[in-house]
Amino acid sequence: MLLTASGAHAQCSETQFQNYTGGGQFACPCFVAGEEAGAVFTLPASVYPIEILKVGIGWGSQFGGTGQSLQQAIHIYAAGLPNPGSPIFTLEGPQLTDGAINEYNLGPIPGEIVIPSGPFTVTLEFMTDNAGDFFAPSVVYDGNGCQAGKNVVFAIPGGWQSACALGVSGDWVFYVKYRSLNVTQAASPPQVTFSNAPGNQTTCTTVNIQNTGCSTLVINGISGCGTAPFSVDTTLTSHSVAPGASTPISVCVTPTTPNNGNCSISVMSNASNSPTTINVTLDGVTAVGSPALNDYDITGVVPNPFNPQTSIRFSLPRELAVTAEVWSVDGSRVTTLLKNDARTAGENEVRWDGRNSSGERVASGVYLFRLTSALGARTTRLVLLE
Repeated sequence: MLLTASGAHAQCSETQFQNYTGGGQFACPCFVAGEEAGAVFTLPASVYPIEILKVGIGWGSQFGGTGQSLQQAIHIYAAGLPNPGSPIFTLEGPQLTDGAINEYNLGPIPGEIVIPSGPFTVTLEFMTDNAGDFFAPSVVYDGNGCQAGKNVVFAIPGGWQSACALGVSGDWVFYVKYRSLNVTQAASPPQVTFSNAPGNQTTCTTVNIQNTGCSTLVINGISGCGTAPFSVDTTLTSHSVAPGASTPISVCVTPTTPNNGNCSISVMSNASNSPTTINVTLDGVTAVGSPALNDYDITGVVPNPFNPQTSIRFSLPRELAVTAEVWSVDGSRVTTLLKNDARTAGENEVRWDGRNSSGERVASGVYLFRLTSALGARTTRLVLLE
């Protein structure tokens, strides 16, 4: 009896999916050169697209001890019965060891074996005849019955057929190990409420768009909440977000009347669950004060693009403690230029010399300057050219 393989791993890592339910107990000496035996795999729709990383094939003989056998090829097809079509990938000349599940690592060919959806088929093509030779090694099957639609044979003559219909009484011992390439996103928090926001002042909060999938998230559009008193600052949005990472969106409200309101932000991307909606509510406004408090902004970056340093200018309506930071577009902080520093009302300035918090020069590219105070956050882009 052949050993069964281990169970599945986490969805975003290497996950095993097998065709059989029991150990490989029976060999099938029933093939001639050029024929194929294989399995049809249908994974949950939520994991597609996938990349095939490894293939396992059960191989054995009735009495064992035949050593290794060289066969023609392993094929992967992007469909199932009645006709899988042409192979999308072929591994020539696999060596198979008697009495084992032989695993073949296809990982060194990243991105080549991608299945977008639906069933796919993995087969072994025979190089030598074993038909009628009960001592010869062959593909093996389990003893738990043959599941219709999951076991195939390419016969000569006859073409593609169900192995069950040909009299095979179990499932071929085949498995695949794959990595999901599915992309999903989520907003944290999914809803924003500004309660008793001060009138004629800008109050901001951050919503993080998280990549909850297994491949790169590409954000390609943000819309909504662009009408007063609401605004959305998208300059901290990176176009690409790695799996498990996030990128921030600054959402602000500047009430000029005592009225409440609401709006929705829509984040579009390549995620399977795109768009993601963020509901924003203004629930209560304190006394509307002087509009002069609105004089809070980044007023210029000179030069921009820059090398080796630039000056960022900003205005304050009154003396405030401010924090000034430089971030990369992937959401990691590069350096802190000011941290709760008291600055006077009017025009102010801070310089950045293109170095990170360790004093090292950073690479050319787009960076994000973020100014925060009790009045909220302001951001702008900095372009460093080496």
